[in-house]
Amino acid sequence: MAKASPSDHHQRTPIGERAPHYGVRELLSGVTRHNAAGQVLAGVTLLAIAIPEQLATSQLAGVPAFAAMIAFIAATLVFAVVGSNPIVSVGADSTIAPLFAVALLRIAVPNSSQYYDVVAITAVVTGALLVLVGLFRLGWLADFMSVPIVTGFLSGIGVIIAVHQLPHALGVNSGGDSLIQRLDDLGHRLGQVSGWSLALSVATLVIMVAGEKINPRLPWALAAVVLGAVVTSSLSLGHHGVQLLGSVNVGLPHWRLEWLSLHEWSVIVTTSLTLVVVIMSQSAATARTSADEIGVADDLSRDFVGVGLANVVAGLVGTIPVDASPARTTVSQLAGGRTKLVAMVAGIGALILSPVMGEARTIPLASLAGVLLFIAGRLIKIARLRSVWRTSRVEFTFALVAWVGVILLGVEVGLGIAVALALLAQMWRAARPRMVEMGRRRDTTSWEPYDAKSVDRVDHVLALFFDEDLFFANAGVFRRELHDLMRKYPTTRHVVLDAVAISDIDYTALATLSQIVTDLANDHISLSFARASATVRDVLVRAPDPVLHDIHCYDSVDAAVTHALKSN
Repeated sequence: MAKASPSDHHQRTPIGERAPHYGVRELLSGVTRHNAAGQVLAGVTLLAIAIPEQLATSQLAGVPAFAAMIAFIAATLVFAVVGSNPIVSVGADSTIAPLFAVALLRIAVPNSSQYYDVVAITAVVTGALLVLVGLFRLGWLADFMSVPIVTGFLSGIGVIIAVHQLPHALGVNSGGDSLIQRLDDLGHRLGQVSGWSLALSVATLVIMVAGEKINPRLPWALAAVVLGAVVTSSLSLGHHGVQLLGSVNVGLPHWRLEWLSLHEWSVIVTTSLTLVVVIMSQSAATARTSADEIGVADDLSRDFVGVGLANVVAGLVGTIPVDASPARTTVSQLAGGRTKLVAMVAGIGALILSPVMGEARTIPLASLAGVLLFIAGRLIKIARLRSVWRTSRVEFTFALVAWVGVILLGVEVGLGIAVALALLAQMWRAARPRMVEMGRRRDTTSWEPYDAKSVDRVDHVLALFFDEDLFFANAGVFRRELHDLMRKYPTTRHVVLDAVAISDIDYTALATLSQIVTDLANDHISLSFARASATVRDVLVRAPDPVLHDIHCYDSVDAAVTHALKSN
């Protein structure tokens, strides 16, 4: 991803500076006479990329083609007004479209009025939850989705998108409830493959792959889709097995909210919760990365409110859930986008072009499938998975579980298992902290991990570093390891704990610490803390057991050791 050039510096907001208040004036913040034309051009580029992508995403979502365009218009304009990040592009997205499309099939038939209703309601519920996340500043929840898990999860989504688009790319009718069933059904129909459909989808892929290498700022997706439509219309390929997008009903937004049964609500809420996790993860990654790229401050909680309200509005106008798009945001940034004028140009431009969208009926589904296959390929990040493999086998396992789980068990189950494993791993690491023996570096007052070469132990002193908070899950480990070291060094008269990594001590750990102090006192051994934070010192002073009030705290390990030796 390209970095912002030095010439862009005059457009930057200093890091740490908060974004201005909500309002129309902010839409033009950062726009000057010198950069206005460039920002408008970036908006046109974003629109050129968004049109074919939104039409293709509607196929994934199982809704009329124009529904995704309405979602893009509504979400883009709402986020521009409410969101913090100036270049994040919000709209119908290929990552979440398969999620709600597959989940909602349990309560509605695809391409039915009922299905369109529950999709719109899902957008409103999802948006309301995201708004709450933003208002209560719960953005930290997105951090539970580690990079390896997100990578594996999105790779699984990429495979699902690819499998769903293969029938369109090959020009055959295929179906199935699960991915395996779809592949099996497709395998029995390979004799019906349309050569023209295959050629169109491959040509679209080639144009987009080659175009990205030539100049990613140019609207290669739009060029490929228009070329496919021209070739299909000129050669009347609709009569030779090439499936067309068909009638595109351009109309006004539609109110679709209604009361549902308890079972329907349960499915919608479950689906919305899944969407919230995915949208939070993808939106956070997109917002943080793009803000770093262009050098602006970003308020993630406000961005969640923006994406949430974009979903609410999208649902109220009868369309589908929306998400921040990494691909479109990258295009906007590469095109020179630095202000909210980019989104306004794209959103208003899409609104102006809406009346002529009916002409999209001649677009071949094979070309749209090519666009989505390209997007799917971008989601499957093999290079990053290799990097994770080289760095951590455990985290690679989590990525693999997320990848395979999403493909074989479904999005909700696969994602849930992967996140649960990651949380368990983090709990295991926290419950198995390191107790590091320390010594004094020769001819200095510096205390470092003991290595017997240049760092010496001090007689009668056991200096230790503990690298986690003291809490219920590791208090027992702390006590056992300390006692093991005491047996190893029976002449110890003073124990000094470097507490710089301990930010808090809970009730269980305090009880364990009281027992340790009592045991040491019975053996005439002192315990003191070094580099303890104000919070830890306050916890010791307010501890229920008075023996903890007498623990002395020092500013350095050397000061604690020096004082302990003098007290002999």
